[in-house]
Amino acid sequence: MHNLIVKEVNTAQELKDAQEVRRQVFIEEQGIKPEEEFDGLDWNSDHLIAYDNNVPVGTARIRYRNDVQAKLERIAVLKPYRGQGIGKGIVEASLKLAKTKGTSEVALNAQQLAVGFYERLGFQQEGEPFEEAGIPHIAMTKKL
Repeated sequence: MHNLIVKEVNTAQELKDAQEVRRQVFIEEQGIKPEEEFDGLDWNSDHLIAYDNNVPVGTARIRYRNDVQAKLERIAVLKPYRGQGIGKGIVEASLKLAKTKGTSEVALNAQQLAVGFYERLGFQQEGEPFEEAGIPHIAMTKKL
């Protein structure tokens, strides 16, 4: 039985948990360089963390580009927990949080394999695919 909680990161331990999820997904699983993943922008961003029975299983980062646009980044769910709606819960909580900060549009760079997932959540593709950290991505936006 899952006991899933998605919440805003408020403590140093929660941030550490979020970074550990990212380390496992992006660095170990996808082979992204640690210095690309941990880019020094965590400190002035908002983060969400998902816990399943107190185990950190998913995360996202929100960076505010300006008063109107936020960028959703570092969306990750540990492999054994995928396909269970956790990513959707994290994205929806992120959109809600961004909206409370007065943001009217959220942008993200989706890994090409995840485009359908974001489209189902109301994001639209913009422009041509491009490579980021050796992985094909496409820019997407959603009005709030």
